[in-house]
Amino acid sequence: MIRRTLMRRAYNSGRWQRARHYAYQLISNPKEQPLARSVIIRSYWNEGDYEKVVQLNEEWDQEFDELLLRNSKTVPKNPDGEPTYSSRVQSWHTSQPKPSSDMDFDSECMEHNFLQEGHRLWMKHPMGWTFWDMPEAFELEATHVDLLRLTAEILLYPWYRNARQNLEKTRKKGTTPALAFSAGTDSTAAAIVMPEHTVLGYHRRTIDSILDHRNAERLLAHMESNDRKIVDVSSNHELIRTYHHKQIGFSTDFACATHLILLADLYGFGAIGFGMPLDNTYLMKGRKFRNFEQTDYFKYWSQRFEDAGLELLLPIAGISEAGCLLICQKSGISEHMNSCLRGDGLNGCGKCWKCFHKNGPLGREFNIKAREIQTFLNRKPLPTATHALWAIKEMKMEAETPHLSHLLMNDFSWWTKFYPPSDVLLPKEWKQHIHQKVLQYVEIMEEPYAIESLNLYDE
Repeated sequence: MIRRTLMRRAYNSGRWQRARHYAYQLISNPKEQPLARSVIIRSYWNEGDYEKVVQLNEEWDQEFDELLLRNSKTVPKNPDGEPTYSSRVQSWHTSQPKPSSDMDFDSECMEHNFLQEGHRLWMKHPMGWTFWDMPEAFELEATHVDLLRLTAEILLYPWYRNARQNLEKTRKKGTTPALAFSAGTDSTAAAIVMPEHTVLGYHRRTIDSILDHRNAERLLAHMESNDRKIVDVSSNHELIRTYHHKQIGFSTDFACATHLILLADLYGFGAIGFGMPLDNTYLMKGRKFRNFEQTDYFKYWSQRFEDAGLELLLPIAGISEAGCLLICQKSGISEHMNSCLRGDGLNGCGKCWKCFHKNGPLGREFNIKAREIQTFLNRKPLPTATHALWAIKEMKMEAETPHLSHLLMNDFSWWTKFYPPSDVLLPKEWKQHIHQKVLQYVEIMEEPYAIESLNLYDE
């Protein structure tokens, strides 16, 4: 028991070699072996010794495949040195459904890669098939070709450059807004400030993984009981990344809304919104200011959506994650919401990074000594740096992070306020409504705007 305590203390404080010393003393005990193995392999991963991580994972029957997916240097390789898939990823790939008739991937015409069987929409990609389980009224033949091309680009372009194809630019823009709704803090704040008739589109991952939908389902039920329109679409498109030796997840920032892009003609969408906060718009990686509207990223994608007959709508682009928490608190919805992806439908796990910086400021319990939280707090640069530093100060936990004392000297009192220049990002059809709703919940930043001089790591 003492060795286990000493091992945990050493690991949580970042003393990796010392943690392994105690772990190896425990590893022969069957009851202690899982934790001891985890400490050993993760400590090597934290040190960047990826060769050792691969070696140990092979010795321990691929028990820690998720670590290998986090870094290209730990991708498993065959005897010829070529990348291969872990047993878990292979099982994901082989267990996926397929349409009744197969076809080759068409690299010249993206829309030819889509087919419909019943309510299931299929898309062929170079490595296999992906699908969406659509509402019964959906018809592929009634879907504009530009929506299909935009979807293919968003999902495939990082690996297949020819997935980016010219759009016809003939789709008539609808009048209904939609929102890619994850049921987390940021997308919930976005839902609150967007019009009441906004369609909230939930993407439901079908692959068996650590993600748990129960916390999201609780909020979805609450929103639906309050007459908000919910569209819940199941899909396996997050697997596409894994064919390219990446961790399971979205291909690009906008992949979370592919179901809404595809449903745009059925519901008459004129805009698709995203819960992208200030941390990811006017801050680069949450730590350095940039003029977001001048970035190639925003210019390209806002025009690309426009060409497909859709507005790219970023309703919380001028509001930080802290401001989103404030909106959810003041609106009263926070009691139905929990951003933890590993929760049980009522509570968060108390051990993950989201529980620290999303749930913690709401007064919910978490363990700051938890491995994931300590790993993130000890990374440099600090992930979501400005918000994490604000959260530490808000929760009065400076004593727990002495290594961040020089950054915690900054004044973050402005972090919960609205950044007015972000109004330029809002399409005119929805600008007035969103602006008025935002100001019901948060204050306006004062000039000169502190954010515009922010550069936490002198980059």
